[in-house]
Amino acid sequence: MVSGGSGMAGHDGQSDGARSIALTQARRGHGISVTGYYLGRALVERGLRVLLVDLTGRHERLRRLLERGPVKNLGLWVPPSLRPDSLPALLERARQETRGKVDTLLLDTDASLLQSIGGLSAGVDYVTLFVEAGETGLRDADQLGVQFDDRLPPYGRVGVALCRTDTHRPDELPQQTPEHGLPILGGFPADYLLAASDEYSVKSSEAPTPHDEYLIAIRQLARALAEIVPLRRAVSPASPASAPTSRSV
Repeated sequence: MVSGGSGMAGHDGQSDGARSIALTQARRGHGISVTGYYLGRALVERGLRVLLVDLTGRHERLRRLLERGPVKNLGLWVPPSLRPDSLPALLERARQETRGKVDTLLLDTDASLLQSIGGLSAGVDYVTLFVEAGETGLRDADQLGVQFDDRLPPYGRVGVALCRTDTHRPDELPQQTPEHGLPILGGFPADYLLAASDEYSVKSSEAPTPHDEYLIAIRQLARALAEIVPLRRAVSPASPASAPTSRSV
């Protein structure tokens, strides 16, 4: 059954393990690593324990952000291997070893790697595609979305976030993609300093501060994902669990 007409089958109520959400893009250049960090913070604000999983091979981006802005219950894990034949087993191990300690795994990954490991069949619960606002971006989302999941909404597990929009207000954004009806989860106003901070953060001792409109959009995306996946506080084991850190797995 699908709760509320939009959630995933069998994901109602309290969870007994972490949900995994892949953050990926049709074309690079949207600052997804930075978005993942701030999305993780927004989910922590909602009472969730979040582990960022860097599958990009560009590890300094997330690591520097966490060093400069550490947040309780927000950790980072870099798998020892990104080989497609070993990565699904490593992700499953991470899910098992963080049971009761982590509620959400945010996977920062390139679309090509996500496809090579099997996408949703590799244990990914939901895919969020970041695309440019406009007709070209929506076409990219439709083309890429069906490669991950061919089920029609509300049973599908692929959503879309629009980048560089003129507004962050949900009522002013399209509700779905034109061809396959993938849901539009939110939109991000242009924040060029923040989008460039992947390179900037490695060279400077200070990270740029996002605009208020960007943070509002991040919180709206966090709320949408919490509802549609859904994301819940995981059941804790009998013994007390410590907060997740980069050494959790």
